[in-house]
Amino acid sequence: MRRDKRHDGIDVSNWEGDINFRKVRKSGIRIVYIKATQGRDITDPDFERNYREAEREKLRIGFYHYVTARNLEEAKEEAAFFYDRIKNKRQHARPAMDFEEFGSLPPQEIRNISLQFLRELETRTGHRPAIYSDASNASTVFEDERLREYPLWIAQYGVKRPHMENQWRRWSGWQYTDRGHVKGIHGKVDRDYFRQDILIR
Repeated sequence: MRRDKRHDGIDVSNWEGDINFRKVRKSGIRIVYIKATQGRDITDPDFERNYREAEREKLRIGFYHYVTARNLEEAKEEAAFFYDRIKNKRQHARPAMDFEEFGSLPPQEIRNISLQFLRELETRTGHRPAIYSDASNASTVFEDERLREYPLWIAQYGVKRPHMENQWRRWSGWQYTDRGHVKGIHGKVDRDYFRQDILIR
């Protein structure tokens, strides 16, 4: 299989409501990222159901965590919480960090928190996590050579290809719209392309 083969994907949470994953698979989707957790104690209300239904349809599954940490200790706790929720689940794609609301944190502290979360998660899972980021933050906030080793899942809409004016130069995932349509999902959904290196098996 060619390294640059693109897989059609989506990412979902409780916002998508009751998803018919059989129809999703028949529409051509092959990879689904499921929101698992947020912060130190919030599990997405549809996490278990989305996982169960996607697994039944033999979709390739990844999980993501929405980071709210404001210091290194909270970052470590969030990684442990995320891992605890996904550790007994079958996973085909790298666990992903979604850190996009920074409050008043300075950029260097955002990078340190991110690195703490990613390293703790990698230690616990045995897999190198991915970083989800929009194109702007990827080229500014996350511009740190320590983070470059983690695959980038970039979000940029309305372009023919994402603007890789950042230290990665290559994307592993590209969220190309937040207004996509897929059979089996009512309303709009995030659509993605994923490359082979987002997969862990």
